[in-house]
Amino acid sequence: MGGTLIKLKEFQEGFTKNEKKISKYLIENIEEIKMLNTYDLAMKCDVSQASVVRFAKKLGFKGFPEFKISLASDLAMKNNEKTIQIIYDEIKIGDTTDILAKKVVYENVKSVEDTYKVLNFDEIERAADAINSAKRIFILGAGFSGIVAKDFQYKLWELGKFVVFDTDQHIQLTNASTAEEGDVVFVISHSGKTLDIYQTLLEFKEKGAKVITLTKFASNPIKNIGDICLSTVVEKTNFRSTSLSSRMAQLTVIDILYVKLIQKDRKRADKYIGNAVKSIEKFKM
Repeated sequence: MGGTLIKLKEFQEGFTKNEKKISKYLIENIEEIKMLNTYDLAMKCDVSQASVVRFAKKLGFKGFPEFKISLASDLAMKNNEKTIQIIYDEIKIGDTTDILAKKVVYENVKSVEDTYKVLNFDEIERAADAINSAKRIFILGAGFSGIVAKDFQYKLWELGKFVVFDTDQHIQLTNASTAEEGDVVFVISHSGKTLDIYQTLLEFKEKGAKVITLTKFASNPIKNIGDICLSTVVEKTNFRSTSLSSRMAQLTVIDILYVKLIQKDRKRADKYIGNAVKSIEKFKM
């Protein structure tokens, strides 16, 4: 299991007071992890051993030993990385085009790599199965996430799926009013806190539609009401590059899901994609 360092950072907002103590200590004294047991860590953080165990389980581990092994593995990988320090710096007004390009490329690549580390492959499978068996698929997304939603709509159309997507909230709510059991609503929101998307999602949920969410890894309102939850990871930076790199991470998860859908029904995919290619070829010079 990888991405433990990423999980430590991503979960900060959702940690309790004691969990924040444990997280802070680990981040500041990470080299000590190999030598610590639950009693040692509890004493250093002035919390109970039970708090340490709950902390590990909250991050998705069976207990502290499994968490410790995973974190030590992440640390070993991090120590072996040889990345130019300038790439880690935030984008600055005075950056040359060359340096600017390096930073943007690094942020995009890192967002995709970090997202891979926290992907739950069982959830990908469940999402593909739910989409395959859905009568209708509704997609919700706004802003940069709306661009990803439109891309996903096209991909699902290519596979012959019944897909509905619109950025207007009034139309989204009207769509929600027609939803029923057997339908799927796929919501894309990096923050998981977009109010109009959240309100519309509640309407879909009330009608019995299955909810698939694609949000940031940390706990958030939209993710918390999902039946199937997919996640992305993006470092917080300036120059609105977080929005750009979150889009890259979201598109990558969508591509993984798209290929999984093709894999599950190759014959159907070949038929519909083949027909689409033939139609487009007629209009090429």
